[in-house]
Amino acid sequence: MNERATLERNPAEADRIGFFGKLPSHGDFVSMGLGHNLQSALDAWLQAGLQAVRQELGEDWERRFRTMPAWRFIVERGLWGPATIAGVLLPSLDRVGRSFPLVIAAQLHDFTEHPRQLYLDDTWFTAAEAIAESSAKRDFDINHFTANLKRLRTLRPADLAENEILQDRASTRGSIWWRIDPEERRAKGFGVSGAPEPEHFPKLLHDNSPAASAAPQPETTPRPVIVEPHHPLVLQHSHATHAGTRLTVNADALLVSETPSLFAVADGVGDGNAAADAGKIAVHILAEAAGHETIEALVQEVKGKLGRAHGLLQSAYLSENREPSAASIVVLATLQASCALLWVGDARCYLLRDGMMRCLTRDHVEIGLKRTLSRAIGLRGHLIPEVLSGGLQAGDRLLLCSAPLPGAVPERSIAEILLSAKIEKAADILVQEGLIANCRDNLSAIVIDVKTDEP
Repeated sequence: MNERATLERNPAEADRIGFFGKLPSHGDFVSMGLGHNLQSALDAWLQAGLQAVRQELGEDWERRFRTMPAWRFIVERGLWGPATIAGVLLPSLDRVGRSFPLVIAAQLHDFTEHPRQLYLDDTWFTAAEAIAESSAKRDFDINHFTANLKRLRTLRPADLAENEILQDRASTRGSIWWRIDPEERRAKGFGVSGAPEPEHFPKLLHDNSPAASAAPQPETTPRPVIVEPHHPLVLQHSHATHAGTRLTVNADALLVSETPSLFAVADGVGDGNAAADAGKIAVHILAEAAGHETIEALVQEVKGKLGRAHGLLQSAYLSENREPSAASIVVLATLQASCALLWVGDARCYLLRDGMMRCLTRDHVEIGLKRTLSRAIGLRGHLIPEVLSGGLQAGDRLLLCSAPLPGAVPERSIAEILLSAKIEKAADILVQEGLIANCRDNLSAIVIDVKTDEP
């Protein structure tokens, strides 16, 4: 009996997301939500493409296939059916070890514009990759997997600049394929005219060319959206910290304050007591902040406290002929539905919204052979915190963390944990994942949920 399991329903022809391929938890093919026509076209191309790979690479094909990176793709409308298809493809295998891809794909029936507009929705593709990669985990659950897919928001076409020159759509319809280089964080890929052909599949195993001109590097500048809630918002949180697998001194310091509403992670630079003191001084002074009636006034209060901590750290070592202790810090200040981020150094804040995670901060580091902070509390010179203001909305989940956490745990794994973990355990799970990854430096995380107080 063929164990080709079909999990899909029979939805109307509307925008939807689904998957097809093999999973380590199942004995054969699994699918959901793609529809018969798209699944048939996808299956035919994958089968023929794998045959082309076998012919080209011989006995080495399977090793090369299993080390293939995750690929993102957009197939324009009319090539694989009446909808534009966008998704991710990565290597997988079934329960008995037979290799075959896993594909997550979204169907956009009304989208007829240039694929570049979908390409720029980088956070959607990152979230889809994270969900797909969760299939390789030992505790993989198909129900949890499909639930995360259903929570993923639809793709949002980006607005192109007025001076963008796009080619004639009628003559350039095709598909684009790209991956994100893990070291350079740049897109690399290729484009093809018409529908993907079997001979294009081997390119996924060895292509290293820059991304097609139709698909420039995604914009990463955060754009918080202010949304007025129908009900007052309440915050829930969890926090965790650990010295890491190498150090005995934990130089991280955390702040959770209800009035005013402040959350902060300070990461002392170095591994001695002086580094720990730097983080503690910053947090202790910040804890003295008073409440205010506007978010703007609260931001000014926080700036003043950070400036005071900066001055104290500098003056403490003024009589000694060496650099003062320093610390990175990220602060989240909230007032009703408004919020503001203030940070210096490489401590980070991530926002999970509509099933997708993005980093709201940018690291203040100098370019060079050695990673050196360009801004931090206590460094010589003036302190200039970076500020990002915006709004909260019900369902948001935010993560404040010290830099070693995303250095040890891939961002896609962080996103998966934030998507699935309960708030009470989320911070602990993140820190534990960092320790499992043998993070040698201090690890800290504060996870904040935004909810309404409606019954």
